[in-house]
Amino acid sequence: MLWNDIFVSGTGRYLPPRASATDLVGDGTIDRQALEMSDFESFTASHGFTAAEMAASAATDALRRSGHEGADIATVIHAAFDDQEHYAPACYVQRVVGASRALAVEAGAGSCGGAAGLVLAASHLAADPSATSALVTAAGRFVAPRWPRWLPGLGHFLSDGAAAAVLSRGSGRARLVATSCTAVPELEDLATPTIPAEDGSRMMTQAETVGVLPHVGTLQTAARTAVEQVLQEAGVSLDKVSRFAVTGLGLAQLTVLVLEPLGIPSDRTSWPLHRTLGHVGPCDQLLGLDHFLREESLEPSDTVLVIGIGAGFRFICALLEITE
Repeated sequence: MLWNDIFVSGTGRYLPPRASATDLVGDGTIDRQALEMSDFESFTASHGFTAAEMAASAATDALRRSGHEGADIATVIHAAFDDQEHYAPACYVQRVVGASRALAVEAGAGSCGGAAGLVLAASHLAADPSATSALVTAAGRFVAPRWPRWLPGLGHFLSDGAAAAVLSRGSGRARLVATSCTAVPELEDLATPTIPAEDGSRMMTQAETVGVLPHVGTLQTAARTAVEQVLQEAGVSLDKVSRFAVTGLGLAQLTVLVLEPLGIPSDRTSWPLHRTLGHVGPCDQLLGLDHFLREESLEPSDTVLVIGIGAGFRFICALLEITE
């Protein structure tokens, strides 16, 4: 879908302290070979702030950078995953930033929650002529024993943090050009928690225990289709995309699902950032976008392609053009 007069005017983030990935090698949680395949060097862990509190901090950062105030916000879209500490986190963010008249809702979409939030916020702005700006937040906090820090079946860390973006009309750091989505709903059963964990703390999914290797071909096709669709609508070729904001999977999985099928080198993506953070739940795409928009090397007419991957399985892409 092509968009008109919708911009990302500010982004923000909150990242708790990093811990070395090798710390988990010593206690036997992760073996060294698996860590080498993932290429992670550290992960983030919050020992104090809840997911909602981190989201509010990221939102405050994004609003400050956007030049907007909370009262300007027409809708608050909060992407969350299994938040056990607050059952209405969008309303918490709404209160902290002072967006008292906004429509505040929680969104799911798993690991591509941030990308989904961009689409939902843009849709609200497009549908309501009186709306001038929208706030997207995403946050994740994975607390033991419900969630282990390392998922061996998927080869990545579950990390804590938050990210945010303000969308507005008229002007901004980057223009939202187009979005696309594809899905493989026949694989939704891989996200069904039906397998008891050995310690009895929770139910695990087939994706965690078996992995996605048996379905790689199907997932590669879905990823390529989403990317080709958004680029075709925008009239942009893949080789002209300046940066790629990807999901923070382990490098082995990211390579198989995204990098190799599309022919993208990892140094043109947000992977160098993610390898220091781990997989921050629904935040990865917004964290990557925030990282790129803070770069002084990006110039007007450069482009950023967001590629979100979420359990279910779904793929959401967003193409943005740097404007200032």
